[in-house]
Amino acid sequence: MSQPPSPQIPGSAPKKKGLPTLAWVGIGCGGIVIICIIAAVLAGGFLFKVAKSALANPGKSSAEFVVAGNKDLTKVSENDDNGEMTVRVKSTGEQLTLKYDDLAKGRILVKDKDGNVAPLSQGDLAKVPAWVPRYPGITDEVSLSQSEDASSGMLAFTTNDSAEAIKKFYSDEADKISLNSSTSTSVNLGDANKLNLTFGSGPRALKVDAFNKSGEPLSVKVLYSGK
Repeated sequence: MSQPPSPQIPGSAPKKKGLPTLAWVGIGCGGIVIICIIAAVLAGGFLFKVAKSALANPGKSSAEFVVAGNKDLTKVSENDDNGEMTVRVKSTGEQLTLKYDDLAKGRILVKDKDGNVAPLSQGDLAKVPAWVPRYPGITDEVSLSQSEDASSGMLAFTTNDSAEAIKKFYSDEADKISLNSSTSTSVNLGDANKLNLTFGSGPRALKVDAFNKSGEPLSVKVLYSGK
């Protein structure tokens, strides 16, 4: 005698076969990983384009670094065809159009209140905080800018040493003064080379920008802040 079919419990339905929950979690994690990989590739491509642009016109890159590090200057416009940048001197309101290379080397002439032309006020090397590493053997070091209390500023110099020597010196010095947070990027493109270093800890920060073209001295800019 055949048994009658089992009654269905109201509201229930036969279970459908499908992927276990853990499988869906795995797929979700895999998707996140793929998205992260794609994002990293896109970011890497963007950074390469930025680096390539900087190396294609290293004078402009260094000029922008100088303007960004000088609180009395702000960029108004730029002209890559002429290799020039127009900047405004905040303290006087004067606008100047200068060659990228002149800006990069701190050759900025301004008019004082009497109409006399003189170099934009530079910092005093003697007032640079003692903790700031000073590259040895330099004869042309200048302070392109300095805050009133000398707690921040920019140093500039050239050297025939390699970018690797610059990187080692500042990395070693940063370790000595416990500037433990750091980043480093180095790009070589054709005959141009560019190195960027950043170090920081608490109120102190150090940023090093160095570039050159094959056969030329290395142009180095050092931004510092903190006492």
